[in-house]
Amino acid sequence: MDANQLLELVKRYQENREFITNEETAKMALVVPFIRLLGYDPNIPREVRLEYAAEFTQGDGKRLPDRMDFAIFDQTGTKPLMVIETKPLGTDLQAKAQQLARYIAQMAELHFGIITDGCHYLFFGDLENPNQMDREPFFSFSLEDTKTDWTKVAKFLTKFSREAFNADTLITDAENSRYRQSMINRLATALKSPAEDEGFMRWLTEEVYKGKRTVAVMNRLGEVAREAIEPALLRVMGDDFLDKLKARIHRLREAGDEPVEGTQNVIKTDAAKPPEEKKEPQSEEKPRAAIETTQEELDLYGLVRDICGKNGINPEEILHRDTANYFNISYRKPTKWFLRLFSSGKRKSVVTWVPAEDAKRLVSGFVVEEAPAAFGASRVYIDNVAQMWALTSLILRSLELSKTSKDEPTAPETAAPNAEPPPAATVS
Repeated sequence: MDANQLLELVKRYQENREFITNEETAKMALVVPFIRLLGYDPNIPREVRLEYAAEFTQGDGKRLPDRMDFAIFDQTGTKPLMVIETKPLGTDLQAKAQQLARYIAQMAELHFGIITDGCHYLFFGDLENPNQMDREPFFSFSLEDTKTDWTKVAKFLTKFSREAFNADTLITDAENSRYRQSMINRLATALKSPAEDEGFMRWLTEEVYKGKRTVAVMNRLGEVAREAIEPALLRVMGDDFLDKLKARIHRLREAGDEPVEGTQNVIKTDAAKPPEEKKEPQSEEKPRAAIETTQEELDLYGLVRDICGKNGINPEEILHRDTANYFNISYRKPTKWFLRLFSSGKRKSVVTWVPAEDAKRLVSGFVVEEAPAAFGASRVYIDNVAQMWALTSLILRSLELSKTSKDEPTAPETAAPNAEPPPAATVS
């Protein structure tokens, strides 16, 4: 299975969802094609059995037949691999998953069940206790979720295919998927409000602060932790991360979807509602700024090239690279930057690799301060780019530091949109 095949299923759903008015239509229009994508043939009873029946023992001891829409077997036709239950489009799937639990409980070799309305697919297993279905799905996806990375979904679903299905490795993969999602949730919570997570703060500060941990001290450290998170994330988000993000956005655009940041393949219980009933909350986030190279930035680049050329440096080796947040000027390759222009804030500034105290000695008549480590070493405020001639010594020194550095500078090539470097944090 590949992403393009899943995108065909997405297209089928989008073109026909207004006509999918009952469970049977959902089965034929979406679930049967999904089963075929996994490599199983619904027309071969050895592999796929419709309305598969097994007896379910009630609390009073009576045994009643219980039917599952699809049961998928191994190539011998004797061992059940997974069962699929279909509900009408818009059903609260989590609330209806108990039927899967009964099947997993009464079939010793069965470990996986899927419940779907044709659009949303929830994967359950017995990862915590054998033949006792977990309360939460270990994986899920939705055909109407524009945030979905279909390449990742296809890669995961391939493990459930006819050719690749292996219960032992799937259990491990399913456990890893659940652990991963739990880690994502915990990390996201901790990074949003570090001071509220006592365990996270204990780990974060154990090698940083050795004194007595009073309430006042922990409140102070919590604020410092909050200020440290953004620079740390920016340092992690290097060129490789950005290249992968750009590739993903390109794939989404080719598929006709709007790129949306973040991918989460576990959907919430209330996500399984019909499109007309689903109310999306109004996002308070501003749209990501488009990268647009301005004439001012090009003028800056031209001035810096002239300054370098007049000081024995080949101007052809001076490069520029624009980002959503600042304009980079580098030597020979983009990661060897030596000057950054921030022009979207209230005041223009340039950032260099020259330490702030040295920068103050190299320029006069300008406001100079230390820059956050995530952006560089020093920041100089300017009124216009023509003033760059007055910063010649600073520019050449920053270029020298960039050229002679054994390692490439570690500051990230991009930053959060619409955010100029914040003042350096201080702790009193």
